[in-house]
Amino acid sequence: MSSIKKQSESSFEVGQFINKIRIGKCLSIQQLSVHVGISPTYLREVERGLRVPDDKFIRNLAKYCGCDENYIYHCMGKSPLIAREELEQNNILQETLKEIALARFPEQKKNEIYKLFYSMAKLALLTAK
Repeated sequence: MSSIKKQSESSFEVGQFINKIRIGKCLSIQQLSVHVGISPTYLREVERGLRVPDDKFIRNLAKYCGCDENYIYHCMGKSPLIAREELEQNNILQETLKEIALARFPEQKKNEIYKLFYSMAKLALLTAK
């Protein structure tokens, strides 16, 4: 399957998801566009899968509607904005990922390291509360 076809399918899926959220909240295109700071035309194009939503729109939508922005990013095949922001701001995380990439581990070994890292982070979060 071509990347253009995959992107149009994911854009359609994201658009359908956003449309269901809007309708579930009983909001018109006009109303939601005002609340999330975009034009009605832009929202209409996103809902139809003709346009890929930008980060600001996704964040505002998630905040206003209480939906999971990570799901939207997953559908789009993108890393969540919060993960990208953390990576950009955290030099230790950047160095860690760089070292793992430079080690040229097989994919299975990388996944083991990432799962271990994830488990450690979850444990740290649980004990920090």
